[in-house]
Amino acid sequence: MSGRGIDMQRSGQAAGFGLIELMIAMVLGLIVLGAAIAVFQSNQRSYSANEGQNRVQENARAAYEMVTRDLRATGGSACSSESLVLGADSHSVAFRAPLAGNATELTTTSSDDLSYRVAAGSASANSVTLVEATPTASDVFKANDIVMVCNAAMTGFATVASVSGQTITFSASLPFDPKDTANADPGSISIARLRSNRWFTQPNGRATASSLYVSRSGGAAEEVADGVQSLALTYHQASGGNPNAYVAAPTDMQRVDGVRIRMPIRAVMPTQNPGETRNVDRTIATAASIRSRAP
Repeated sequence: MSGRGIDMQRSGQAAGFGLIELMIAMVLGLIVLGAAIAVFQSNQRSYSANEGQNRVQENARAAYEMVTRDLRATGGSACSSESLVLGADSHSVAFRAPLAGNATELTTTSSDDLSYRVAAGSASANSVTLVEATPTASDVFKANDIVMVCNAAMTGFATVASVSGQTITFSASLPFDPKDTANADPGSISIARLRSNRWFTQPNGRATASSLYVSRSGGAAEEVADGVQSLALTYHQASGGNPNAYVAAPTDMQRVDGVRIRMPIRAVMPTQNPGETRNVDRTIATAASIRSRAP
């Protein structure tokens, strides 16, 4: 064969893609790229939506647990619910009417969840000594704490002046002597911090617009749960009304034995796609009964 045939063979081997082949490859590549982008955007939307839902659930759980804990404990103490509250100070007055509120906020008063036994022989109107060696009294009580001291017959309130060892001394005398247990068991003497919390919502200056706040013993507002838009509260009055009805304005708060709470909650998704809102809005509703007033 001639050299010309060899040259023709080499020319055929060096041939590349044609224009039509390149166009087909580009179209296929664009289809694959478009599918990948669509999957990525879908995953991003799913992640953003799930993140918003998770934030709603976390904030709902925090709001629900803390508000209902206070409601259930309203008016409660380590001593008998029949214990006579002595004294005319503001704390005694508040404890005699431990639930106050309206359709959008509420205030609960009770002793703290933990109380501590007092040695009967050491108790007086001016100081008490804890029975147990641990925890150390100074780890629990601080100067200026408002405390409830009670036995099974009487209850009073005082302000802590100092703590030394296991002995807590008051800045002013209690309205009764705790070791006066003629009508109560000597082992019933207890001490606990007083808890008075006001729950409400207010603007938070962020994209979620509003949050749930608490003011403890008249102190500054502390943010508890982000995104809570409002509190819608209704009260169950144990007597003097329809036993199955919840109302926003009960005629007698002293007869309220349960509260229903409705909380719209908003979370904001991390990303936003065109035409979509970043807000995730949900509403939770729950009810809590007051243990000290349960039938």
